[in-house]
Amino acid sequence: MVVLKTKIVIDGKTIEVPVFETKIKPGKEVTEDIVDLLQREEEIENKIQEIVKKIRSIVLKYGRIKRNLDYSFEVGSLLQFVDKKGYENVKGRIWQRIAHDLEPDLLFGKKKTIKKKSSPEKESKRNIEDMYQLAKFPKKYLHRVSWGQWDEILKFKEIYKNKRLLGLIMKECKRGLSGIALRNKIKSLREKLKSENGYKRT
Repeated sequence: MVVLKTKIVIDGKTIEVPVFETKIKPGKEVTEDIVDLLQREEEIENKIQEIVKKIRSIVLKYGRIKRNLDYSFEVGSLLQFVDKKGYENVKGRIWQRIAHDLEPDLLFGKKKTIKKKSSPEKESKRNIEDMYQLAKFPKKYLHRVSWGQWDEILKFKEIYKNKRLLGLIMKECKRGLSGIALRNKIKSLREKLKSENGYKRT
């Protein structure tokens, strides 16, 4: 898979954007598998463009998007298309495509990073993944937790599936626990529930 430049029209303006394309080597037989792969890549790219267009509309709705839980939740809800369409196995590539290639400013992606062992692509995928995970929680909890507290909660995958654990975490957040103290409390609560009723660690 390679990235090529192509021209698209948005709001009457023609702009050049990078798109994924699967190579077919000259002389190589085009099998049904290759055709299926090409069709899937085109399907994913079309869906990505559709989602990005909707995200741009959401930005106009909120104006201020940095550290905005409502914006992050609404965008995260759109990103659930990955599950609905069965794209889980290429989720990382999709996140990079949206948050790094197309809309780094709107999805808090990065074009460069100061971390030597990191990469802009990795940073972009991390931020959009948090928005995707946030939207999996019941919306009623969204404003019961501060931005900083959510930052800690989202470090633990699939907590939203365990209502009892989630309820206990909400109580700790209400008490004002945050940062490393909240992270450690979540770990201890998770271990406690695991020992009590076989809660599987995630």
